[in-house]
Amino acid sequence: MKFTISKNDLLQALNKVKGIAPAKAAIPVLTNVLLEAEGSSLKLTSTDLKINIEYTIDCTVQESGATTVHCQRIVMLLNELPDTDVNLSLLDNGILELQCGLITTKLLTVSADEFPTISDMSSIEPIVFKQAVLKKLFQKTSYAICTDQSRYNLTGLLLETKADGMRVVATDGRRLTLAISDEAVSSATEMKAIIPAKTIHELQTHLSDDEEKSVEVYFSENRAAFVFDGLRISCALIEGNFPNYELVIPKKMSKEFILELETFRQCIRRASAMTNDKFRNVKFVFNDDNMQLIVKTPDVGEYEESLPVGYQGEKMEISFNPYFILDVLRYIEGDQVCLQFKDGSSPGMIKPYTEAPVDSYVNVIMPIRS
Repeated sequence: MKFTISKNDLLQALNKVKGIAPAKAAIPVLTNVLLEAEGSSLKLTSTDLKINIEYTIDCTVQESGATTVHCQRIVMLLNELPDTDVNLSLLDNGILELQCGLITTKLLTVSADEFPTISDMSSIEPIVFKQAVLKKLFQKTSYAICTDQSRYNLTGLLLETKADGMRVVATDGRRLTLAISDEAVSSATEMKAIIPAKTIHELQTHLSDDEEKSVEVYFSENRAAFVFDGLRISCALIEGNFPNYELVIPKKMSKEFILELETFRQCIRRASAMTNDKFRNVKFVFNDDNMQLIVKTPDVGEYEESLPVGYQGEKMEISFNPYFILDVLRYIEGDQVCLQFKDGSSPGMIKPYTEAPVDSYVNVIMPIRS
């Protein structure tokens, strides 16, 4: 194997795939990146066995071939090299020689034959989404993914396609978030898949905000692959059943309050500043046309603030984790937010205020029991 490539192009390519290669692994080759030079391109691949990332880039190939080299080490080296072309050659003794100007470096390698085989899903008919739409749906929901591995079926996002568009759902048992897009998808086939959190993170990093760019998504029974902009990110899907989120979302809420988004966000930020890791609790008290926010945290202090909300009815108290509310407010578009409640002990709902008959972004948060 022998090829020539711009140092910056190679470094950019490695930065796209390095997030998956672990610094240490029980199987040493997993810390390496697979380099495959053929034709006029170089393909780089990293994997942790559950998630794979492949990126293809143009280069000048003098001799086709493949090898693997420690991913983090070659990235560190390239960061310190001058901005010029680099020549990489795989020598007969398995050493990868890297030349850049007057600098010559020899890196130990592991044979490409020891690198795990990556599943090929190219024979499957893909579903085509807009990158910007998929990225926005992931951003609006991924913060609610469960991190408790004992609840394995919740440790990813549910991606569901329907005839009228797609839905993305996440829940950790204490909150649930649903984002809906009516953007048409290329396939009429309805499907459901639970995509692991780590894959979602990589996709959010690499998907474009460009409204014109698309992503091809391939689904098999237990795997998914996302192909776009020279990248191919594939993963094993999470097995198990995702909860019926439609049953979790309240259908009738007797109390509704419309607030200015930025005003409410500032109130919650001030309230959260008076909590700590052990006591994350802000009490909402509705009484006499006002919504009062109260925080009382041992070893920190107290906080109170009132907002006029035009509330009429019996006094109601309900408490929430303020950081759960801030997570939602970060992704609400528009100038107003809608809060809905049934009573002081049932889940609350937060969504953008809109006159549209269908909600496109719904968040259900469980109250904190006193």
